[in-house]
Amino acid sequence: MTTIFTVSVDSVEGSTLRGRVHIVNPDVPYVPEETVFPLSLLVDAWWHLNSGYWHNEGDDERGGGRCPFTEEQGKDITAGMRLKDEFQKLFELILGKEIRVTRDGYLLADDGKTVLEPRRKAEDVYKLSGGSRPGYSVFTSGDAEEFSQRAADIVTSYDISPYRNVPLLSEVAALKDPNEPWDPEEPDGPADLDDYGAWKLLRDRSFADRPYAEIVVTVSDAGYLEHMVAGMRWDTTMTGHVC
Repeated sequence: MTTIFTVSVDSVEGSTLRGRVHIVNPDVPYVPEETVFPLSLLVDAWWHLNSGYWHNEGDDERGGGRCPFTEEQGKDITAGMRLKDEFQKLFELILGKEIRVTRDGYLLADDGKTVLEPRRKAEDVYKLSGGSRPGYSVFTSGDAEEFSQRAADIVTSYDISPYRNVPLLSEVAALKDPNEPWDPEEPDGPADLDDYGAWKLLRDRSFADRPYAEIVVTVSDAGYLEHMVAGMRWDTTMTGHVC
């Protein structure tokens, strides 16, 4: 899946996380303002650690992953989290739950072999997303309404700073028409990030010089930040949208 944002954690103190969200995809040029977004980031970080998919594979020039834990340490952290079961449920609210089935779509027990009785097809019991692993499992749909409610309960405050490193209107105008000088009497300021002219200017910038916003997230229970530490950085596809 295509990276939408790169997220960096600057500090975690009690129930409050401070970080940065770099905008790296012109298709989503702004940081979502709804509380579902920071909650989805916490769930995404949990999933990366729990699955062992978070590695040091970037640098300050290009961005990319930065994790202070080994793969084994990350799994140990998520295994010991007080709210680990809730994170699994939150993940399923976003992306759906994997359901084991036979090749004909009948529900299987947790052992992946025993057909549950009475015999029922997954499509008759669950709302399915359309995703599947043929002959192995299918996936339920996420639940946007319930996830939104959980976000309202969990995220007690969420603030976004003004955007940094945004090209100026005058810079974009000069790129579009080098023969038309910028009128110094015209008010100048940050360009719109949904203007592809701005992204032409950003194309050759290093990761550190690309647009970002600082975020401050406070949650109702410090347990929701138990897996987060300063120095983390990862690419995410999360926007707060439920599949």
